[in-house]
Amino acid sequence: MSLKVTKDTTAAPVEYSSGTGLTPVTVAITLDGTNSPTTVVGSPLEPIYVWADDDTGTIDNYSDLIAKIEGSDTGITWELSLDGETGWGSSISLSDMDVSVSHAATQIYARASALNDGSVLTANYTTADINISAIENPA
Repeated sequence: MSLKVTKDTTAAPVEYSSGTGLTPVTVAITLDGTNSPTTVVGSPLEPIYVWADDDTGTIDNYSDLIAKIEGSDTGITWELSLDGETGWGSSISLSDMDVSVSHAATQIYARASALNDGSVLTANYTTADINISAIENPA
């Protein structure tokens, strides 16, 4: 299965790291503990794509695509969206991706939020993991 989280949609895309933490999806949020605003939200500066290709020569499309995001830091909530404005959640369902002729990519959006009430200490936190699952459908 050739599904990746990437920064672009080219045939040889720039990938976010897979398990190494070298090039993670990151956000910057500034917390001052004043409760004003109550919640602080940050989004990545670089785009995020779910990128797919037929790496076997036998795949027509990917269906039932689901992208999930989770972080391990208490007080930091990570979410994904298909349009960057609505439908935020820990997982999103993507449309089928046809790879019968060429690679395909779909942009997704991520954000992290934290309460600004002093309960989340100022620090550098571990970035979230994005997992993609799908069904490979033969040609």
